[in-house]
Amino acid sequence: MNTHLTIDLRKLIPWLLVGLRVLLAPISILIIWTGLPHWLWLIQFVIAILSDIYDGKLARRWNVVTAGLRRADSIADTFYAFATLACCWIAEPEIIMNHLWGISLIAGLELARTPMDWYLFGRNASYHAYSAKLFGLSLIPVGIMLMGFGEVSGFLWFALAIGLYSELEGIAISLVLPKWTYDVKHIGIALALRREAKAQGNN
Repeated sequence: MNTHLTIDLRKLIPWLLVGLRVLLAPISILIIWTGLPHWLWLIQFVIAILSDIYDGKLARRWNVVTAGLRRADSIADTFYAFATLACCWIAEPEIIMNHLWGISLIAGLELARTPMDWYLFGRNASYHAYSAKLFGLSLIPVGIMLMGFGEVSGFLWFALAIGLYSELEGIAISLVLPKWTYDVKHIGIALALRREAKAQGNN
C-alpha cells in the first residue's frame, strides 16, 4: 500500500471511531424508543465501548494524537453518555428515579464544567483522567445489567460515587491548570504543570 495512503488512513481511523459513537447515540435511543430487542442495544453498547478504547489506543500507537482529536473524543463521550442515560430512562424509569439525585448531581456537574472550561480556556476540557476512565469502566456492568436484566443491584451507586469523584477532579484540574492542556491524567499532573509555569514566570 502507498505510504502516504497508509499515513492518511492512520490519521482517519481514530476520527472514524470517534464519529461512530456520535452516530450510535441516536441509534441507541431509537432501538429503545421503538421497542426493539434489548440485545440489539447491547450490541451497539459493546461497539461504542470498543470504539472508545481503540480510538485513543490506535492514535497513540500510530503517533497521530492531536489536540483536536482528543477534544472530539471528549465531546463524543459526553454525547453518547447522555444518550445512554436517555435510553436507561426510557427502558427502566423506576431504576433511574431511585437513583435520580446521584445521577442529577453528576449530570449537573458535567454540564456546569462546559461553560467553566470555555470561560477559563476558550474550549472544552479533554483530560481523559484515570478517574474518568474508571467511571466509564464502572458503567459497563451497569448498562449490561440494566438493559439485559432490568436491575442494577448496588453497581449503579458504586459507579455514581466514582463519577462524583471524577467530576470533582475534573473541575479541580481546570481550576489548577495555568493553560489549556489535554490528556491530564490526574490532579497531581495539573499541580506539577502549575508549579512549573510559576517557576518559569519567576525566572
